[in-house]
Amino acid sequence: MSEADLMRDIQVALSEMGHRVFRNNIGMCRTAEGTMIRYGVCNPGGADLIGWTKDGRFLAVEVKGPKGKLTAEQTNFLNAVNEFGGVGICAHSLTDIEII
Repeated sequence: MSEADLMRDIQVALSEMGHRVFRNNIGMCRTAEGTMIRYGVCNPGGADLIGWTKDGRFLAVEVKGPKGKLTAEQTNFLNAVNEFGGVGICAHSLTDIEII
């Protein structure tokens, strides 16, 4: 299963569980004038999916394929989410979201 397929399956499963998540596209682009613009929540390091749990806590899910590893920035972001009362996880499979 590709990472994109897993992300879609996780979005559906979380929705069915009563949570709300949205794709957090992160990146950079250059304007016609040459200015670089960063976009996405917490660039770099923000999770692939962000939203809230059914009980109202901030939710961040970094989706990784079977061999995927978190970057230092992604680890820091998920740790900060958890330290401030949210739910931040890395998911390699649908089983990983069951803790939410």
